[in-house]
Formats: sequence, structure tokens, C-alpha cells
Amino acid sequence: IYSTYLGGAKDELPHSMIVNSANELFVFGTTGSADFPVTNSAYQTTFNGGPSFSPSGMGVSFPNGSDIFVSRLSANGGGLLASTFLGGTDNDGLNTAPQLKYNYADEARGEIDIDKQNNIYIATCTKSTDFPTTNSFQSLNNGGQEGCIIKMDNQLTSVIWSSYLGGSADDGIYSLALDRNDNIYVTGGTTSADFPITATAYQTVHQDSLRADAFISLLNSEGTQLLSSSYYGTEQYDQSYFVEIGNNDAVYL
Repeated sequence: IYSTYLGGAKDELPHSMIVNSANELFVFGTTGSADFPVTNSAYQTTFNGGPSFSPSGMGVSFPNGSDIFVSRLSANGGGLLASTFLGGTDNDGLNTAPQLKYNYADEARGEIDIDKQNNIYIATCTKSTDFPTTNSFQSLNNGGQEGCIIKMDNQLTSVIWSSYLGGSADDGIYSLALDRNDNIYVTGGTTSADFPITATAYQTVHQDSLRADAFISLLNSEGTQLLSSSYYGTEQYDQSYFVEIGNNDAVYL
């Protein structure tokens, strides 16, 4: 029906896609290209990059580091309606933490979603201490790689809110899901013994002190409050790669 290239002079990795109510396709991924196609009114028109990084066994490299990209294609695939970089001065959008790398292509996880108002949500990772955060639950990088959650407008011209989520070691967010009130569930893996956990959580203590535990966290729709958050793990290696919400509001990992 349609097929197109999307990229610049360096390497790109698409991670996740979603279609809005007008059948326009949003693509979220990482790029190493300073000349990746962005639109004039985009939130961030300049590539910030970071240190050189080559994901193992994937045939791609980012010699000038990586930024997140988000692009919106027309319903027939023939038009780039909106496209933006998103990132700080270290690597963004890639899971570069060795202890959180277990499966092939774990570097390229993360997810994009959309609400009833066609606002865009992204869940991913960043190493940047200057990642653009605003109106957020956690405005500072607590150390190492952090998870991050971003809400943008449908035109990709503004960040409505953006927040880190993590502790003092390495953390990664791989998936998100919206409940009926647009509160946001995120899940992934953490090596942080001080990951933000709420007092009544199912599991309040990091179980595997040397490696990774899974986590599941719920943020309010404004991105300003952590409503609930729990580790989910054992004394062995654990991570959680996907989250979905059932019709009865049960949460599935």
C-alpha cells in the first residue's frame, strides 16, 4: 500500500509505531544522523548526539551518539507531516546498560502510544543528564542510565510533560500502557536498589543485588506524581518487557 525510507546519512533504528485517529502513522526510534528529516516547527530541530556506541550484533553503529526521533507520516505514506529530534547531549533512546542487555536487540526497546486526544507518549531510556524534562515527577537524572517518559502534542511541536524515572544505578523503560484516565503504566528493568518505590507496593526491596529486577510503575496523567511503583523480581535475573491493561483494569506484564 505504501513503502518509504526514513532516515539520514547515519544509522536509524525504528522501535515502535502507532496510528492516530486519522490513520497517520507515528514512528518512534533512534537516529545517529544530524541530517535526519525534521520539520520546521518541530520541538527540537538540532541533533545533540552523544558518545560513540555500537549495539552488539545488530549491524548498526552510532559514531556520533544517538537522539530519539519521532515522525508522523500522512495516511497514504506520501507526506512527512511532523518530525522531531528529542534528546540531550548523551545517548538517548538506546538501552546501553550492560546489565540490562540480555536478549538480541534489547538496546532498541521502548514504545510509543497515543491517547484519545491524539497526544503522543514515549517510554524509553536516556544517559543524558540534560534530557528535556518539564512538569515532571523526577526532573533530575539520579545516576547512570535512566528511564524516561515523554508526552508530546500531536504536531510534535511541544513537550507537554517529560520525566526521568530511575535510581542511582542503571534503569530502562521498555513499554507503556494508558489506563482509561490516561494515567501511565511503565515497565522495564532496574539495577537500582533505590528505584522509586511506593510504600504499599507488592515488592519494596530490590531482590537481586548484583543484577536486574523488573519493575512496574504508575504515573498520573499530568506526569507530576508517582501513584504506585513496585519491584517485581527474584534472587535471579529478572526484567519485564511489555505491559498491557485488560478490560477489568488488571495489569499484565
